[in-house]
Amino acid sequence: MSTFTAAMQYIGDLDDEFYDDERQRDVWNEASAIGFQLFVWTLLIAGSVLPWVAGVTGSWITLGVLAVFFTVSSMVLMYAKARGLDMYTSQSLARPRIYLCTGVYLIAAFGAMITLASEYLSAGGAAVFVGMAIGACVGVGCGVHGLVRKRRLDREAEAAAEATELQELTKEQI
Repeated sequence: MSTFTAAMQYIGDLDDEFYDDERQRDVWNEASAIGFQLFVWTLLIAGSVLPWVAGVTGSWITLGVLAVFFTVSSMVLMYAKARGLDMYTSQSLARPRIYLCTGVYLIAAFGAMITLASEYLSAGGAAVFVGMAIGACVGVGCGVHGLVRKRRLDREAEAAAEATELQELTKEQI
């Protein structure tokens, strides 16, 4: 067991005897998933509203909120992968819910950037902001392309492995 997995299991208190009962474990896992999703959506909505309601201060808070969102989400995905479950290959990323989540995240990020840029950049600094916006769009596009490509390659590798396994089974039966 890696140090990361051990640390995450300690944080989650997974060695508690509570988890010995299967029904309790299943119900708790569902409740935890609901709690995590509630946490995610609350962070995203708060991050989207804060730049417009609280101005510059809200924008700085939004950047912190988005960093927390990204960190916690990454830790959840990394733990699942460390335990042998790759969420990117086992579920469809092309779902309306994923698009909505990404859209709200981008609204929060761009809201914070617009508010901060208008506060701290002079008239000549607007070009820097435009460059940042273009760079962000290119970065998001490259990230999406990379995810789509990785999923395609994973599916192809899985199909090749299944074909090889089927071929070996056929040879054994003959």
